[in-house]
Amino acid sequence: MSATRQAITELQKLIEPEGQDDPKPAVSPQLSDVLYVAPAPGGEHRNCLNCVLWASKLEQCSIIDREEPIGAHHVCGYHLFGAPSKAKVNLPGLAPVDPRFSGLVLAQEGVACENCNHFSAEEDEEGVCAAVMKRKRQAHVHPKGCCTLWDPRSTPTDPKTKTP
Repeated sequence: MSATRQAITELQKLIEPEGQDDPKPAVSPQLSDVLYVAPAPGGEHRNCLNCVLWASKLEQCSIIDREEPIGAHHVCGYHLFGAPSKAKVNLPGLAPVDPRFSGLVLAQEGVACENCNHFSAEEDEEGVCAAVMKRKRQAHVHPKGCCTLWDPRSTPTDPKTKTP
């Protein structure tokens, strides 16, 4: 064997250690990994209009950075179902949340599994989520539930700028 060929063989051993020829299958997320929540009371889609942390008169959130305007059709991972207040809820000692890390998105129709790209309806009340796996099968979810993997079926429009 030539010196060049031997060097290439040695390099391949370093790059591709034995046993790594067959990649391990990726681990799929479980419902608990994506913060799946059951349907809101009354089956409403979640958005700031039905979050107790949203200050409707100010169009701001009680926990998201004070300078960030938050419209009624936004939603984030901190959504707490209930009637919004007119003023901000006083939460002493709580540092403001950066909107980039809250999962803040514009969701014109609110978020729910039934308006997510990953959801497929079934005959019963449940549907199947292609993004979340359960025991190596697709997870069954409620059409009015939602999780942090929500991906809108259509491009939402920002109500303030009228653009996607």
